[in-house]
Amino acid sequence: MRESTLANLSVNDFLDRLASDSPTPGGGAVAALTGALAASLGRMVCALTAGRPKFAEVESRINQIASRLTRSALMLKRLVDEDAAAYAELNAAFKMDRSDPRRKEHLTKTAGLAAAVPLETVAVGRQVLGDLRRLEPIGNPNLHSDVEAAIHLVRAAMQAAAANVRVNLPLLPKEQAERVTKELDQLLNV
Repeated sequence: MRESTLANLSVNDFLDRLASDSPTPGGGAVAALTGALAASLGRMVCALTAGRPKFAEVESRINQIASRLTRSALMLKRLVDEDAAAYAELNAAFKMDRSDPRRKEHLTKTAGLAAAVPLETVAVGRQVLGDLRRLEPIGNPNLHSDVEAAIHLVRAAMQAAAANVRVNLPLLPKEQAERVTKELDQLLNV
């Protein structure tokens, strides 16, 4: 029996859950899923390029790209669920009694996690973007629009994940927020 996770839901079930009054999945999970879609679309282009005599001279590079995209897609699928779990923790911290002396510390801790997960989505998305750019000039030219679509998707995933990082910054200590902002800016500078 498959473990029950967001990443294992059918497309219909994921969309229904997304449209519900449940706070998860939310924007961070959607960002990770969008990145995984981009990586998988790139993998399809690799699969329809490798093994064809016409592309024999680039097959080694295609296989390397396919391998990296496979790892990235798996990481992004994992981040779909990690983002939902991180937000659930933050949501629980917000619901703590305001007079509870542990509330502020718990909010800071969970906000750090809620920022770290989408930051990782941005980092993996950057890797996917690089691989797609390497694939674009050597992949099967009949599938150029698929690579282009994947590039648009991963850029959207990175921007959506970045929004989920930024929303948590006001809950972090100033120094931590500045470090996260600097890292995020570096990752987005592609």
